[in-house]
Amino acid sequence: MSKALPSCTHLILDTAQPEMREQWYRRSPHSGDEALLYIGTPLAHLTAVSPIVARTSASDPFLHWVTTQRPNLRWGLLLESQASSQQLAEHFRHWLTILNDQGDEVLWRFYDPAVLPYFLAAFSEQERQQWFGPCTAVYCLTDQKVVTQRAVRQPKEAASNLALPAAPWWRITQAHLDRLRPLLRKELIDEARQRLLLAAWSWLMHLQASVIDVRIGEAIDRLTTLNQGELPSVDMAEHFCLLVVTSCSHLEQRDDFQTAVATHGLKKTLAQWQSVAYGQLPDRDHHDPQWLPDGPHMTLSKREGTPL
Repeated sequence: MSKALPSCTHLILDTAQPEMREQWYRRSPHSGDEALLYIGTPLAHLTAVSPIVARTSASDPFLHWVTTQRPNLRWGLLLESQASSQQLAEHFRHWLTILNDQGDEVLWRFYDPAVLPYFLAAFSEQERQQWFGPCTAVYCLTDQKVVTQRAVRQPKEAASNLALPAAPWWRITQAHLDRLRPLLRKELIDEARQRLLLAAWSWLMHLQASVIDVRIGEAIDRLTTLNQGELPSVDMAEHFCLLVVTSCSHLEQRDDFQTAVATHGLKKTLAQWQSVAYGQLPDRDHHDPQWLPDGPHMTLSKREGTPL
């Protein structure tokens, strides 16, 4: 079932998504009015996957196709603005890359509807105004609902304050990280799931996907508690999740694991204990088969790791 589309004047289309560029050119009457975001930036050599800014409307046949035929695809954003497509593209080129909290330049996929709402919630009012620029509203279409964000009009005399330097100019601070925690947790779970399914699919294939997702999320929350409330690295999350799904569901309750963490630290302990993944712990203490029912025992795979 298609979503009720809001009033909109433009879209930002993620052409790295399968079929998007081809289907947009084929179906949209506005396909002659496009501006490529990567043009004139250090990413210009990637124009084949450059996001497109273009005119659209709620009656655009392309939008009907993408919302009915690809309803769960994170394909981009809808905007309201009196600016031209070229003017919008020029504005959003200032946001293609940002500085992370370590000062490294990273690509920011702000046009991902699963990402942008978290950033807008983390922005200060001035940062929100700077991001919106010539837009009055942005619509993030997700598989659950249409998330609407509207700009608050600034006085005309403040307009000059919106001028932005070339990217990367905006930096994620600790205050932003604190407010972005739900997004960072979600991305950590997604990345850990991808790695875990590659490393231990035979141990999980008897479970429904929804059960796997819930268990990975719970495991990472327990690991976060072990990590003094800080979200762990992706490697730490992978190591912990591999151990809890193949050897001991509640590893953190084991006395020998707690002793190792106290002696060597959490990161080093998780790396060392990879040698007992895939069912190679000598006992099943603190394993809860109700939390993660065992599947068929496959041939144990040799796993590199530092002996305990």
